[in-house]
Amino acid sequence: MWKKVVLTISIISILIIGIIIFNFLKTSREESIDIVKNETNLSKFVTDECIDEWEDYSITLQEELSEASNVLTDESKTYILKAENGYINIYYLNEKNEEVLYKVTDISTKFLEEEDILKLETGIEIIGIQNVNMLLEDFE
Repeated sequence: MWKKVVLTISIISILIIGIIIFNFLKTSREESIDIVKNETNLSKFVTDECIDEWEDYSITLQEELSEASNVLTDESKTYILKAENGYINIYYLNEKNEEVLYKVTDISTKFLEEEDILKLETGIEIIGIQNVNMLLEDFE
């Protein structure tokens, strides 16, 4: 008799656990479907205008990266060393002959000779990054 009661309680417990697991899996599947639907609905907010803006930004960024990489390798570029805020900054001249900040060095002007400081305040033009590096080594 007790065996039948224990067997019945065990079967009922197994059925209840099975139903709970089934409901849990069904709920998590429905949540997954809702997530996919929401992601699909997000595409309604991405307009052609957004895509065009992104493409314009991407093209501009690629051009800037290309120009920066050319600056890093081009030995015929003109660089300008200037003293600003107590440190030496390096600029380069772009295609429009505009000064573009290339690097802010950690070389302080405190310990430089007065003559060098005066030259750096007006700007020292140098051709080629190797020449810039050699001059910076002299200042260090």
